[in-house]
Amino acid sequence: MAGFWETYYKMSAPPMYDFSDVEPEQLKGMGRTMLDSATIVGLGGEIEAGIRAPFSDKTFQEIDSEINTDQAAFKENYPAEYMASSVLGMAPTLAVGAPAAVTKFVGGKVLPNVLAGTTFGGLGGFFGGGGEGETTEERLDSAKEETAPMAVGAGVITAAMMGAIKSAPPVIRFFGNMANKVMGR
Repeated sequence: MAGFWETYYKMSAPPMYDFSDVEPEQLKGMGRTMLDSATIVGLGGEIEAGIRAPFSDKTFQEIDSEINTDQAAFKENYPAEYMASSVLGMAPTLAVGAPAAVTKFVGGKVLPNVLAGTTFGGLGGFFGGGGEGETTEERLDSAKEETAPMAVGAGVITAAMMGAIKSAPPVIRFFGNMANKVMGR
């Protein structure tokens, strides 16, 4: 059985993203799963049914039931694609929501958020780097190598995000005042 990195290499080496042999119901299932996951509470089917119902002879409930049946079959027939699509769907929502949750937990001050970002980045680098290598020594060396860049990167990104959050109200006020002057209000 191939290890994680061998499988990753095979999947990321050319030809990448070749969907020529993918069945249409598989692509449809992947898209629906991503939409379900993006809503976190699984409202993708209801959103699709709400969009399709006005243009169809079927009712909202019939379309939603059909989507749920198709998704159950997709989950059973393509478990790996289902899991990957779930993660891909959740990622953007979590990327937007997680910083807000951390800010709410840590507070709105810049320094504690930068420290939290740096800490979480360092931990992510340590555990991510610890997964590389065959021996314990190689894993520890890799974990040490990954910790600092991830910590610094996460700290810098957090500082930039906090700066953008702090500067947004004055910038919005500036453009609002500018628009009022241009419009003659």
